[in-house]
Amino acid sequence: MKRFLIRIVSFVCLPIIVLLVVYLVTDPFKTLRPFSLQYFDETNRDYLSSELFLRNDPQYHYNAFIFGSSRCCGFNSYHWKHYLPGDARPYMFQAWSESLTGIEQKINYIDKNRNDIDHAIVMLDIPGSFSEEQLPKKVLSIKHYQFSGQSKPAFQAILFSGFILKPSKWISSIRESFRPARAVFPTDTVSNDWGKENQYADIAVQPQKDSLSNCSAISKASFLKQIENLSDNDLKVSDPLIDEAFRRQLIHIKSVFDKHHTDYRIVVSPAYCYTHPAINPKDLELLWEIFGSDRVFDYSGKNEFTADYNNFSDPDHFGSCVGWQIIEDMYNK
Repeated sequence: MKRFLIRIVSFVCLPIIVLLVVYLVTDPFKTLRPFSLQYFDETNRDYLSSELFLRNDPQYHYNAFIFGSSRCCGFNSYHWKHYLPGDARPYMFQAWSESLTGIEQKINYIDKNRNDIDHAIVMLDIPGSFSEEQLPKKVLSIKHYQFSGQSKPAFQAILFSGFILKPSKWISSIRESFRPARAVFPTDTVSNDWGKENQYADIAVQPQKDSLSNCSAISKASFLKQIENLSDNDLKVSDPLIDEAFRRQLIHIKSVFDKHHTDYRIVVSPAYCYTHPAINPKDLELLWEIFGSDRVFDYSGKNEFTADYNNFSDPDHFGSCVGWQIIEDMYNK
């Protein structure tokens, strides 16, 4: 009986021990050792953005921030800087599937660690920013432990459990460990912008409109297949999303901005209108009430940006041409 139990324990524990060794050696989520952002992939963008901030802030003393999800990739912080004072030092806090809770945590951390928040853009997605499903423990959207207040062991335990449950990650992490480091996505290692070319942005030179030209043939075909035969009959308005808990979070964010005398803009992000709903009027009125109607810019629903599929690389993500126009729109009014 004793031998049988030993065999059972060995059968269960040995694979976990092997996977733990693989996890520690390959560092699949780039959270165990210092990383080079130029070699980063789409793994846990929230953690990488937060870690880059922690690494760089002692040198750059950032005081202007863009908060939001992967849709922020359409923004260009160097272009934004044209509309800010000369001493502005922007940082792009983009995080995959960012929630309002994640945005609030980052703003709290910056405030408590005595950074100035002189300028801010907060991008809210409908319904993503207010989705409970995206708040905490998914591997690709888990928050940095220094921002969430979670312990480092608990943070690693969540990542390791996610690693165990994803066999494809076992293979890819081993394979990647034998390959020489290579750049995956061009990311600016100072501003955290999506695309190194952003630092050379000229206010007079706007990106081309056709975002689909930057897609692979496969992703382009997939996008066009998703949206064929859609019409105004498919336009929708979201159900009310801002409950009392979210309302308190928004009020708290506003109080931090007031404390810092922040020049801020709240953006309801654009998405392809025939696949994504517009913000509910009740939610929009609540945003106006909290932040002021002159500070809230709603680009959801059908408008000049969202009705043209050429402005998107997929139904969720607008191109840099739209990002430029939004910044110009917000700061020229």
